[in-house]
Amino acid sequence: MEKAFDRIEWSFLIKVLRCFGFTDDFIDLVDACVRENHFSLLVNGSSTPFFTATRGLRQGDPLSPTLFILVEEVLSRSLTRAINQGLIRPYYSKRGCPIISHSLFADDAILFLNGGETSIRGLMSIISRYERAAGQLVNASKSSFIVAPSTPIGTIRRIQGLTGFSRGHLPFDYLGCPIFLGRRRIHYFDALVGKLRKKLAGWKLQLLSPGGRIQLIRHVPDTVLQSIRRICTSFLWDGQLEGPRRQRRVSWEKACRPTDEGGLGIRRPQDVLNMLQKKLIWRMRTTPSVLGTFVSAKYGEWARQPADIKGVK
Repeated sequence: MEKAFDRIEWSFLIKVLRCFGFTDDFIDLVDACVRENHFSLLVNGSSTPFFTATRGLRQGDPLSPTLFILVEEVLSRSLTRAINQGLIRPYYSKRGCPIISHSLFADDAILFLNGGETSIRGLMSIISRYERAAGQLVNASKSSFIVAPSTPIGTIRRIQGLTGFSRGHLPFDYLGCPIFLGRRRIHYFDALVGKLRKKLAGWKLQLLSPGGRIQLIRHVPDTVLQSIRRICTSFLWDGQLEGPRRQRRVSWEKACRPTDEGGLGIRRPQDVLNMLQKKLIWRMRTTPSVLGTFVSAKYGEWARQPADIKGVK
């Protein structure tokens, strides 16, 4: 969505709150919080007279994300209803798997649909009605569709003509994570490793003591384990990401030991990844969710079988 928060129509927001069953007192309170705001701009160092907005939600306001989610729920339910009515054909992964037609997170959306002309026209009709009602606008320049490599060129051109979107390819990034098909390849995660390099290089390395470098490494996210380990090692001992290597005082394995065992208390990327994987598996087994049901149906009953987790009895 283009400028998602700035385009929300207040009248539509109020209707959505009423449809969800909120009381009139609560709706009036939200309406006052949204409307009773005054803004001023700095132009060449001088402030302009205060003025009021006519639509939109303030970014940074703790209430705005929740209100935006309620508005976006209208789009989600419209897509679900269209699928149930047969106006849109979803993408079927495997017999018995739950239908996952879309995933919405803030202003990012990913849809899984059949590429037939009827489905595409139904989708664009729903999006058009949602845009007119909510004031939203799909950013066509940042939107794309992905089809199988064997898809005929005529079908691809028809989808382009109906949607106005360009054709995309795997892998692509969604919510900061690479989405790909097949085996993992190291270059899929180059962007994440680049973010780590940029973050570390942005610090005044010469002004950080070894203790300060340890604290920074402790809070670095881990994705491509070996690449991150090399970057963190160079940052810790050399104080730089490039250039000649200095002699390592202790091994990386010893540096990752707890401080009470003589280490530096740095978390091993492998341990963090293993913990997060086990946490995800545990949640899928113990908490009912669409993800757990989908994985169990697609890949078998492994998610319901007990598994040995190292270090856990």
